[in-house]
Amino acid sequence: MDVLEAVLAKLEEGSYKSAVDIITDPANDIAVRMQSMELISLISKNLTDENAEKKPDLYSATETVLSRVAQQCSPPEVLYELMEKVRITTSDDVFTSVLKCMQVAILRLPAKRARCMEWVFQTLIEYLDKIKLPEVINKDMDEQEEELLECEESIRRLLQLYITLQLFLEPIIKHLNQPSSNIFFETSLTQKNAVICFLLRLVGKLFPFLHLQRTMQLRKSLKQTPKLPASKSYSIQVAEDMIGTLLLLVKDPLFMLPYGEKRIHFESKKKDDDYDEVSSYDCFLCQDTYMAEGFAMLFYLLLGEELLPGTVPQIYNPRYVFEMGLRYVVILMSGDWTVMYFKGIRLMQALVKLVKDNMLSARDLDAQIHSIFCEHYVRGLERSGSVRNREVGIAVLTEYIHSFDDEGRYIIVSYMLKKFDDDSVRSYAINVYKDLIMNDMRQKLHEEPLIKWFSGDVLKNMLTHHICLLKQGAKTDLLDNSYSIISALSALWVLLKTDRSNRSHIWNYFETLEKQFLLELRTGIDLSRAHYQNEMKAAAEMKGKQSSVEQLPEITISTLNGEMAPVMTKAKKVELCQGMLLRLDMLDFHLARVNSAIDQMRRTMGVDKCSSTQQMDTE
Repeated sequence: MDVLEAVLAKLEEGSYKSAVDIITDPANDIAVRMQSMELISLISKNLTDENAEKKPDLYSATETVLSRVAQQCSPPEVLYELMEKVRITTSDDVFTSVLKCMQVAILRLPAKRARCMEWVFQTLIEYLDKIKLPEVINKDMDEQEEELLECEESIRRLLQLYITLQLFLEPIIKHLNQPSSNIFFETSLTQKNAVICFLLRLVGKLFPFLHLQRTMQLRKSLKQTPKLPASKSYSIQVAEDMIGTLLLLVKDPLFMLPYGEKRIHFESKKKDDDYDEVSSYDCFLCQDTYMAEGFAMLFYLLLGEELLPGTVPQIYNPRYVFEMGLRYVVILMSGDWTVMYFKGIRLMQALVKLVKDNMLSARDLDAQIHSIFCEHYVRGLERSGSVRNREVGIAVLTEYIHSFDDEGRYIIVSYMLKKFDDDSVRSYAINVYKDLIMNDMRQKLHEEPLIKWFSGDVLKNMLTHHICLLKQGAKTDLLDNSYSIISALSALWVLLKTDRSNRSHIWNYFETLEKQFLLELRTGIDLSRAHYQNEMKAAAEMKGKQSSVEQLPEITISTLNGEMAPVMTKAKKVELCQGMLLRLDMLDFHLARVNSAIDQMRRTMGVDKCSSTQQMDTE
């Protein structure tokens, strides 16, 4: 009798032991091997959720028969048919059953068939991709919301599948992790490297969205953070187990640090003639989906969450780890999901700690990665609406700046003022520069000159071209630039009050600052105040004269997602005008404080070193 028909008949009759006996009978070996693909294809149709619930014996017997076929037949043929089953199923139970048979076949796969193993792993990734992630990951989340994310049905489903996949890989890794005479790290596509790439892709697919903090994060502080309680979340436990599995194959994970940079160069060469040649000898470059995120999350967990084992060779210079790690911070801070950003911040925090005892120099900034990091990191903080991300992120950025010598700090601050137009970013950079000047003044004797980066021509250029400057003069939108203007006024006030002996030489060019900044600001405030007072008066006087709020004078406001904001009521417009006037009063207060400091300094010095063309109103 035909083996295929016999086995199907026995399963249909319920003679499950007989079906298994037909497969294991040595007399049927040749027939089983010849019909292996048909056997897998037809018998696997019994793997359904309905059979698992109503006919558990048939379901169990089908698993057994498929496993026996996988033990006897050609592994590539078996895997091909099992991959087809994975592609059409939507059941996690069926997926798990197929994994059991795949495991048997992979353990028998010849070493040279690494590409076949890679195809299997790609099929498994595609199955996971069918599971739609929750919509909540698209919004800014606070810490409590992130912790609850693992309660989402799709996330819990993925976490359970990750545990299943670790059990699936366990004997395969044990089989591949045999002692080898090769002392070098291989990059070609081997079965071992195929598993490593698969693990990295698993890490990069799910872990960027999970709350994986193993230590508490203090706001606005980078001091040593206390450990979390002994109990671990489901997400943290799965992440630790996954990284532990990966480290069984990669004894020295820091050896893979350069892949963040290598992958960037490789991406730029994809259209070149040597693309195929490069991808043929380094499998860690040719994998696309989730690999970049996988590497980033690997080093976030190793460095940011302290999962780096003590057995890792202590041969790496902290500066090397710091510079290589910046690429992974960029990856985490450049994603479409802001939920990833805090992991980039945490990784950066760990990298800064590595070099806190070894001050970096301005020459280190010659590496392009620093400008790339600065831009992506700051842009990430701009996009994020999370208060935690902003507070901790700014504290980490400040520590990064202070990791360099004085020249390096100046270069970074100067870059930020030239590169970014965002008001809050410019305000931050101005405040940092002000603090650097004040620190230098406090550390020097009263008559001792300041270093060149915080005085003389360098300071003049910073003040006149980047800090104390209204780009459109009195017509500049003061409210859109209020933070940076207030920071500039504050920096000027502190400098004038502190530098009584003119060590910074600010009085040598104060006439320029007064003319292009203070006088223009005075005019701008007066014009803006008059504008909003007129708008408020017009809105108030129309009470009872017009019934339609749409006929009220318009006040320019920003649009939301490309759509105009809803029309405001009269009361709302009056309230808006009052708010604008209050902000103008705040600007006026800071300007008046600077003017007062100027008058006091002129009286103290006894000489008017900076004649002004007009008397400014200090109301």
